[in-house]
Amino acid sequence: MDTRMLDILITGHCTHDIIVRKDRQFLRLGGPPSYISRLLESLNEAVRNKEKKSHSQVNYSIVSKVGPDFKYFSEFPQKPSLVTKPTTCFVNRYHSSEKIQEVRSICEPIFPQDVQSKSKIGLIAGVIREVLPETIERLSSLCQIIFCDVQGLIRKVDQLGRVYHVDLAKTEFYEVLPTIDFLRLNRLESQFVKVKEISRKTTVLLTKGKEGCKIIKKGKELEVPTRPLPEKDPTGAGDFFMGGFAYGILRGYSLEKCAQIANYCGGLAVGRVGIPTKIRIRESWA
Repeated sequence: MDTRMLDILITGHCTHDIIVRKDRQFLRLGGPPSYISRLLESLNEAVRNKEKKSHSQVNYSIVSKVGPDFKYFSEFPQKPSLVTKPTTCFVNRYHSSEKIQEVRSICEPIFPQDVQSKSKIGLIAGVIREVLPETIERLSSLCQIIFCDVQGLIRKVDQLGRVYHVDLAKTEFYEVLPTIDFLRLNRLESQFVKVKEISRKTTVLLTKGKEGCKIIKKGKELEVPTRPLPEKDPTGAGDFFMGGFAYGILRGYSLEKCAQIANYCGGLAVGRVGIPTKIRIRESWA
């Protein structure tokens, strides 16, 4: 076993994203590890460039799997594991403000034995059930604080490849919810989650797009607004949000300040199609 104590461990699949808008089609690297690692690299760069360093760089790692068809190895500071099944591939079709998702392929799941490193914070950042319940239990035994994005728990695919959501309470993931410290979801996903019930033990981070977010914990709610930014593609906003929130927790900030950082990071993700290449980090965070 790797006995290093990481700051952040990201678990989930990197993907091929096909983005369709009107008569245009974009092929992009996708998946939460792709977005979150880009954010953490930008934060580390800000730390390196800061004359008076109040923090050290974030020591992170990813646990992810892709197939032999994966096109973006050169874009990764840490390469995902190569397996025989094809890379997970999503098609995101935008019609006005609505996004319709399809899946063309799903890579091999992430098994408990794939996770070896201990970490201060574990980010369960799945896209479609690839982080198994037993893997979540494994992560909870190795990581001090667990964040989880609900999308990877409640998405399923029908016979035509279309993505739909199911009630979280009816999934095999429901039993491992007590091991999760922070659960991120958006307003659509909240329709499939008993938020009040879950928030008794798990802090719920409800993202609300241009309106910011809401922190729900043990019956108490805290609204944290944000400054709306022009949106070209909402893909990855939740990943940037969760990465920003985890970064704040790692630095010991209050929940409100963590949410402010997360809101700002989420906004950075929507300004272009695909993963942002230039990310402006506020100096006070570095």
